[in-house]
Amino acid sequence: MSKSKFESISKIIDLTRNFNKSMRHKFHHSIHDSGFTLPQLSVISMLEKHGEQKVSELSLKMGLSDSTVSGILDRLEQKDVIKRERTKDDRRVVKISLTGKSKEFCNDFRRKREEYFTQLLKKLSEQEIKDIIKGLEILNRVLANDEHHMQ
Repeated sequence: MSKSKFESISKIIDLTRNFNKSMRHKFHHSIHDSGFTLPQLSVISMLEKHGEQKVSELSLKMGLSDSTVSGILDRLEQKDVIKRERTKDDRRVVKISLTGKSKEFCNDFRRKREEYFTQLLKKLSEQEIKDIIKGLEILNRVLANDEHHMQ
């Protein structure tokens, strides 16, 4: 790999890291004010994205043990954010899903994030917006075609 290509890749990594840090900082208050911990928010986000899940599926996606995820689920169930239901086919299998209360929270958080991005991006020129779209399309394509999954 050429020196300039390596430097460009390093720049992309740095910019991505800075972007993620800025986003965490920007939404820190919203997250803190929600009353949820980051692991709880991760569970809520995964259930919103993937729908009903077994504890083992959530554990695998989060890289945590079943017992750790079960503890997180206990606290979310106490807050009426998730519900546990046994399947009719196999009573030993418990499926986890979001309640209406948590769906409302997810929609509100998504709306705040979209409003923030709309206000932020409105300040850019049309060309800058097109450049961002092109760059994100390239990154999404590369990620979708990646055969080397991180473990």
